[in-house]
Amino acid sequence: MTLTKKAACLLLLVVCLISCKKEYNSIGLNLEDELLGTTRDTTSITAYSVLYDTLSTTNLSTQLLGELHDPIFGKTVASVYSQFLSSGSTPSFGENPVIDSVVLTLQTASYYGDTTAALHFEVYELNEDLDKETTYYNYNTTDHSNNNLVNNPGANYYVRPNSPITLNNEVLSPHIRIRLIPEFGQYLIDESVNWLTDEAILTEFKGLFIQASSTHSTGCLFSTNMTSSLTGLVIYYHNTAGDGLSYTFRPSESGITYNNYNHFNYMDACQDLRRQIIDNDSTNISKLYLQAMAGVRARVSLPYIRQKFTALDNRVVINRAELVISNYNPNESVFNHPSGLSIQGVKSDGSLYYIPDDDMLSSDGFFGGTYNASTGEYRIRITQYIQQLILNQGNYANYFYLTIKGSGTHASRLVFHSSTPEIGYEGQQLRVEIAYTTY
Repeated sequence: MTLTKKAACLLLLVVCLISCKKEYNSIGLNLEDELLGTTRDTTSITAYSVLYDTLSTTNLSTQLLGELHDPIFGKTVASVYSQFLSSGSTPSFGENPVIDSVVLTLQTASYYGDTTAALHFEVYELNEDLDKETTYYNYNTTDHSNNNLVNNPGANYYVRPNSPITLNNEVLSPHIRIRLIPEFGQYLIDESVNWLTDEAILTEFKGLFIQASSTHSTGCLFSTNMTSSLTGLVIYYHNTAGDGLSYTFRPSESGITYNNYNHFNYMDACQDLRRQIIDNDSTNISKLYLQAMAGVRARVSLPYIRQKFTALDNRVVINRAELVISNYNPNESVFNHPSGLSIQGVKSDGSLYYIPDDDMLSSDGFFGGTYNASTGEYRIRITQYIQQLILNQGNYANYFYLTIKGSGTHASRLVFHSSTPEIGYEGQQLRVEIAYTTY
């Protein structure tokens, strides 16, 4: 392109900018854009913590087990109900099979809490069928026997997600091995003569209830994948033909596994948290709380967002809107912050939905919600959501729920500043930052 043509293009661009009558404005802005003035408005956002109530935990990608004692959120216990089916072939133990041992193995993927905390396991046989047509939630239970199948109930087990296990000269990925009473293993062997299908297995062996307790001051939760090759019910036996034999029953994707999460009604939680979620007192709040595992979420309201733009006759285009959440204690070492947060939109009838910014995106990079360690913040883009609220499109309520991403499979929690934080934290308040254009 010649110098003359470049000059002509530049002149045309300048003329267009001068003739443009759009006005750039900002509310609560903290964006580095010289075209926009910078002001901050926190009066139009209110929030308080509420109970999560209901979360489907049926056949999640991972399950949580253990017991945690959190000084803020109190006691939490995660337990698992699961079916165990044949591992690819019909159980066949040969002639005169005799049990040597039976071991429940649980793959360990990650942990939350203190790995020096010993866990004591309890394993019970289910008395009630798990139904494929049923959706199981965090609060569901299934009837089980009162006979603990763990061979040594007082044995200490430790979560070591980074420590491989050597078994018979083979190095295996980290997992926990819980020896069960041999009578249970012999019972499985004896009954297996009639187990030609998985349906036949479930007629007699409906599954297991697994839970773990801890007397440690902090405790520990760990995640396990029940469909991993490292998870199963291993029968070690010998028969007339020889010894050193084994057969494994496994949970499978065709079966049912679900988590139960018990927060004990937050009886041991701190007073401020209980005031919000139990007493429903939303006055004078400086801190807000989130907890995974169907624990606690935050109800965030924008009560004046529509009125704010009424004077402009809704002739507004939202260029960018972000919800900004600041971690109250970014240096927490044991109860780590969640890696990501998410939003549940609410319709006028109370039903939940994915807000448009989240639903149509191809990556988390645009929507945001991931933790920035350098700033101690989460930023979630809600541009289209705000635009729809202003235009009153879709019958959306003017509030939403802030939750921990992956709440069903990750044990984490967050304490963060409200829109009216404690003295000294004014710059870290919960806020919505909006850049908009009028026309």
